[in-house]
Amino acid sequence: MALTVSSRSVRLAVLAGAGVLAATAVYAVTDHADASEGQAPPATAGHRTTAPAITPTGPTGPAAPSTTPSATQAPPAVADKAAPATTPAARATGAAGEKALAATRVTARQLPDRTAQKWKELAPPSTRQPGPEFQLNECVTVRGATGWQQQGFISAHKTPAVQDSLGFPDAASARAAYRAVLAGMKDCEATSRALQKRYGLAADARVRQTATAGETAAWSRTWTAVQGLSAPGAQANHIYAVRRGSVLVLLHFDEWDSAAPRSYDPKGDADVLAGLTR
Repeated sequence: MALTVSSRSVRLAVLAGAGVLAATAVYAVTDHADASEGQAPPATAGHRTTAPAITPTGPTGPAAPSTTPSATQAPPAVADKAAPATTPAARATGAAGEKALAATRVTARQLPDRTAQKWKELAPPSTRQPGPEFQLNECVTVRGATGWQQQGFISAHKTPAVQDSLGFPDAASARAAYRAVLAGMKDCEATSRALQKRYGLAADARVRQTATAGETAAWSRTWTAVQGLSAPGAQANHIYAVRRGSVLVLLHFDEWDSAAPRSYDPKGDADVLAGLTR
């Protein structure tokens, strides 16, 4: 299900949300088709559904299916390990800003549950200019970023992980963005359950904070997801947020029950946060 982008910046997505590339999006369309049946709500003004996209697309907000993003917002092709997309606007963030973003980058070996997931990088990191708003998931919107670097990963189960590093004009702006993430995730269980009810699903979403230290925090969300910002079906989402100076680091990975049994223990999230601060 593709979603309207307009001027927003978003993560690369599986069906507009779970976070990697076209190959994983195709997987989501084919292997999650049954889970999405009956999820579309009655048509309303300003709410239009379309067939699932098989290329990464971008969301505008919770469960608002509409159209695919413009060409300027489409992520770079990755099948041939293409060079990262760097627009003139992205270069305008300056060398210092790009260095700050690059300094936060993680590798596949640093990702959680790497033994079971066998993470691989999909392409070099992509640097681009963010729009006025960045949608992390159904619960969190970040505003005011001036730089954006993204790295996609894929597991042996064809499930996604994405790191987004968002640069801000100063540390105070990055701190405000981090607090916006905290606020969105605080209400994420209620937000997710309201979305499930809208789509006629059992309201089984559960969200808990799994670790926190200083300006770092981690969460786990388990639920029967609505297709759109997330791939549909039973799953666990793991979300991490860290403020590093003027950069907000966001890491997200998913476990889909239809792909493999859940193997990650969130007790390890404190170590993940510690790794993201170095």
